[in-house]
This record gives sequence, structure tokens and C-alpha cells, in this order.
Amino acid sequence: MLVHKAEAAAFSAALNGDTKSARKLIASLSPKAHALALRILGESREAEDIVQTAFIKLFEAKQYDGKSALSTYMHTIVTRLCFDKLRASASHKLDYGFEFDELVSDSTSTPFEALERKQSDSNVQHAMQFLNARQRAALALWAYHDAGIPEIANATGLEVNAAYQLLHRAKINLRKKMEHLGYE
Repeated sequence: MLVHKAEAAAFSAALNGDTKSARKLIASLSPKAHALALRILGESREAEDIVQTAFIKLFEAKQYDGKSALSTYMHTIVTRLCFDKLRASASHKLDYGFEFDELVSDSTSTPFEALERKQSDSNVQHAMQFLNARQRAALALWAYHDAGIPEIANATGLEVNAAYQLLHRAKINLRKKMEHLGYE
């Protein structure tokens, strides 16, 4: 049974050459896919490359069945490509810089509050770099993409129970690293 009929129809239309459907899918999936890749890899350019490759794989696979959200399938592709990239690359440094203009342009808070939020996010990202790639992926999917254990399991290639344990260990390890670095 197709649960996500509209996504399946749009995907099918895109595969059949409907550029409007393809653009719409790319526009809807890109931001979260990029954010996930960025959280795992830590570098925006590498994340962009991963997302582009993921779209190529998504459209070449032609296997979306509509039983789950297309974003779930995309997250799986992105996560596995990130793992491959990390395996192939010995170094993956994170960039924690931000521009003052970003802080001032946040209209929901004062520049000081925005700076504190950016610093907190930066501290979490810094601590996450000390976790292994699977733990980073599990945390990123859970915290930033509202993924449940089944989605994390699928994206990381683990059984559900193993994914639950992975997320649990990742949270514990992140908390310990945050405390060790003085980011409480």
C-alpha cells in the first residue's frame, strides 16, 4: 500500500522527464539532506557534493515505493554516502565560524542571544566531532531531523535494537565530551 502517494507520483513523474516535478522534489529534499550531511561531515562543500551525488543515486535507483517518506530514503542515501566519504578520508575537520551579519539578521532575538545560541550550537558540533561517524549520524538524524529509531536503523544499516543502543551510547558519549570540554 502506498502511504506517500503524492511523493511517489511526483517521483515517478520526475523519472519520466517532468522537470517541474524533479525541481520540486530537489527543492523540498535538499535543505534537510544538506543539513544532515553537514552535521556528519562538518564541511559545507563536502555536504553539497554528497547531496548532489545522493540525488543522482536517488534518480538512478528508481526504487522509491511510497511506503515511507521520500526524505527517509534520501536520508539513508546521504548517511551512507557520508560514511563512505569518511572512510575514504583520513581527516575531516569542522568549521565553526559564523558571520556577525548572521547574528544581526536574526529578528527573533537580540544579537547577544543569537551569539549565545550560535556558540552553543558550535560547542555541540565541536563535541560531536569526537564521536564516531555512526554516532554523529544517529544524533544528527534524531536531534535535527526528528528521526525515530526505525529511520536511524535504516539510514545506518543497523537493526532497530542496535540503532537504539547506538543512539543511547551517542547521547552518553556526547554528554561526557561536553562535560570534559567544559561546555555544560
